Amino acid sequence: MNAPHIVSEPAILYFGTPVVLISSVNQDGSANLAPMSSAFWLGWRCVLGLSAVSKTTENLIRTGQCALNLPSVDNVAAVNRLARLTGSDPVPPGKLARGYAHEKAKFETAGLTAVPSLTVAAPRVLECPVQMEGVLYDCHPFGKNVSAYAFEVHITRLHVHEALLEGDGSKPHIDPERWQPLIMSFCRFFGLGGEVHPSRLAQSDFMKFVRQGTGPQPAMKPVS
Repeated sequence: MNAPHIVSEPAILYFGTPVVLISSVNQDGSANLAPMSSAFWLGWRCVLGLSAVSKTTENLIRTGQCALNLPSVDNVAAVNRLARLTGSDPVPPGKLARGYAHEKAKFETAGLTAVPSLTVAAPRVLECPVQMEGVLYDCHPFGKNVSAYAFEVHITRLHVHEALLEGDGSKPHIDPERWQPLIMSFCRFFGLGGEVHPSRLAQSDFMKFVRQGTGPQPAMKPVS
């Protein structure tokens, strides 16, 4: 018998998504790196949810550029070293109350390597198996009871470790059995288990086109 449902009002309504390490450029030209896990993709557009007092938010609004790096479960220790650090100086009062400290050298602190991007100024994270360069398309305040922004980012270039790719065509795709993203759920780290059931959606004609490298391709927006 299924357990009964009850009406609940948790302190935070946040189920989590794959972790993203967002790199951006500070006002002095140095790089900032911040973990987050409120993101989703539709085609070659990504929607990000970020605190209004985040250094990443400030940089993204000012420069209109970023790099979205997806760590695997193998990168969890590096991601964890960035927890409760902020590039903002002074530390915003709300973050200070939650135990945050200022750290400018985020890449060095995490033990990660910054590598140049091709279309944006923000560097990529070498150790992350998936790296996306992106330009800001739109942003607006988000949330009634939280101080946050919703950002729409257009992906201008995608870099994927070749070990994750399968297919002999000109447009290979990422093998979901090889890709092991780092997941954050209610502020705790998790990985993926094995496939639990065959998917009818994965057998659709559209996905067959995708696997064969003949699916529709997005129109690329020029980088300004």
